Amino acid sequence: MTGENIKTEIAAWCNDRTGLQLVEDRSEPGADFALGLRTSSRSTASVPVDVRLDQGDDRVRVSSTTTSGADAQAIERVLSARPALIRGDSSGGATVVAAYVYTDGFNKQAFINAVEEVAKTRSLIDALSGAGTSPDQTTAAAAEPQYSAAAASQPQAWQAGQPTASTLPAPSFASPSPGGGYTPLSGQPAPQAQPAAAAFAPTHTVPPQGLQAWAAPDPAGAIVATLGGGLPIQVTEVRGAWANIVCSNGWTGWVDGRIIGVAR
Repeated sequence: MTGENIKTEIAAWCNDRTGLQLVEDRSEPGADFALGLRTSSRSTASVPVDVRLDQGDDRVRVSSTTTSGADAQAIERVLSARPALIRGDSSGGATVVAAYVYTDGFNKQAFINAVEEVAKTRSLIDALSGAGTSPDQTTAAAAEPQYSAAAASQPQAWQAGQPTASTLPAPSFASPSPGGGYTPLSGQPAPQAQPAAAAFAPTHTVPPQGLQAWAAPDPAGAIVATLGGGLPIQVTEVRGAWANIVCSNGWTGWVDGRIIGVAR
């Protein structure tokens, strides 16, 4: 999908149904396009969000900058509690919250999810210095998982030393832990754990920024989980750019095989 096509799609998604408003279409050096959006939600204040695709890049950058005067450690606690796709960079009194959506298979679901997560993280950081809100209260709100009832069967987080034989216990859902958890997406059915056909032998690892997983090798299909950075995985099948992977508890899904790292 070309940059112009992606820009057109994003503009079409800005409407009352999604809660997104296109407020600016900028021309910036080195960029295919740069857009200014604004989110609206009943639960959070309106948040400005920048969307940019650099020339020759394969990722659309979704970001929002806050100048919250909150303590740096409190901001870091909020960022560490957010999903794996969220990144934060603080310098000069400002914090840039960002997420990336790949142009290959670019779709509405992945883009809207990135915008919502960036906006929510920005709002949580802003609230750190808000009247009547303590850092501990806001951090607790950031860390509280928002799960649907269907998420009860989500695969459990990988931990070092976890058994790899086919007699794994039935998976249970726990709050995601840094460096190896799964983050369910709101409104998506949770993937079902499956018994491992053979001993788990990791061949690759999830990149540090995390990795989205699909139920099938189809970019227009459902994204069923976000895998935590560093999670060991085993590739069982490759179809073009897609890789079918299995986790240590037998859960399987399809990911972008071009960005996973070789296991060490």
